[in-house]
Amino acid sequence: MSNPSIAWQRLQAGNQRFYAPLRSRQKATAKDHSPVAVVFRCADADTPSEVVLGQSWGSLIDISTWGHVIDTGVLATVEYAVGTLKTPLIVVLGHEDCAAMETALAAWNNVSIPEGAARVVVEQAISSLARQDADISSADELSAAHAVHTGVSLLHKSAVIAKAVDTGQTAIVCLVSNAEDGRLRTCATFGHVDDSDSALLECV
Repeated sequence: MSNPSIAWQRLQAGNQRFYAPLRSRQKATAKDHSPVAVVFRCADADTPSEVVLGQSWGSLIDISTWGHVIDTGVLATVEYAVGTLKTPLIVVLGHEDCAAMETALAAWNNVSIPEGAARVVVEQAISSLARQDADISSADELSAAHAVHTGVSLLHKSAVIAKAVDTGQTAIVCLVSNAEDGRLRTCATFGHVDDSDSALLECV
């Protein structure tokens, strides 16, 4: 187990290997600096958004909280991406084997809400669980339901986001990545997307 000093040295060494060649390559090839999407993902996902979505460094605005907790910082960041940078897509990226959803499902089954800041994570996830008509028996099922509920919550909590979706400037896609191969499953979309005849796709 490393201590704080060793961890910091490891990060510094990694940065020295990383920044110079990558920055020079990006500056040489980048023509459009506007982000492709703003990605709201769970903090305990083990793969960066750029890797999951096959995008280059700097092409995404990445927001990460444990269990997709929506706070004012998250809303301000998404509103900046949509309202100022005119980002055309909001991606809510959930994943299987999610510790936050496992914690929430255990709290629901045991009728026991944890103390501390984790309480907010569990309460928001349980809210997603309670909104479903069908029974949810696994954390992976809850991950999908919570991704959809998070997309809906962004619309309800922000007039800027709702207007951008209503006018067709942006859309929301709610996804869950497979734990084994990283393949993405679409749980819901809100707004216009080219690969669908409907503004609202499947909601799990």
